[in-house]
Amino acid sequence: MTNRPGILVLGLSLLLAAPALAEDPRQPIELPPEVRDAFLAEMRTHLANLDDIVAALASGDFDEAAQVAEIKMAFGHYRWQAMADAGATDEEIAEAKERFGQPGTGRGTGPGMGAGMGRGMGMMGPGFGRYMPDDFRAMGFAFHDATQAFAETARAVGDPPTTEDYQAVLDALWNVTVNCRGCHDAFRVAGG
Repeated sequence: MTNRPGILVLGLSLLLAAPALAEDPRQPIELPPEVRDAFLAEMRTHLANLDDIVAALASGDFDEAAQVAEIKMAFGHYRWQAMADAGATDEEIAEAKERFGQPGTGRGTGPGMGAGMGRGMGMMGPGFGRYMPDDFRAMGFAFHDATQAFAETARAVGDPPTTEDYQAVLDALWNVTVNCRGCHDAFRVAGG
């Protein structure tokens, strides 16, 4: 005697599981285990920072949203975060950005600012870029550029904020998250 309900359940289970069994089309990135763990922690930190930005915007604190983006997510964020943690003022951090790179972006050729492509660990960060394909690095640059642009847009909000201010800030935040989504759609960390 055939167990029709059991066969039906098995058939439905296989149909529902089929997409999960399909191969992930994203490009895998192979990383040494310690780098992989640090990189994944970095991505989770960026997600937490985005959450902090949204919380700051929800409370109308555009300066705080800008601060999170600029200190914790823009180019050189390891350096800027270390300075902030050591008690540096916003002005001191801005001066350091000017010394180590392009005005505002922090990207340049100063110590530890080589996009993580050198042999060393850089002054303030693990230098993930040296393990990444060129397309991934380009997306990373776009992400960090977008966070800096968001910070500048949020800092430019008037008092009181206008509808146009809110629109500009949301557009700038979308430019950050579209970079996150694009990278996550194109790449995955292999293993683990």
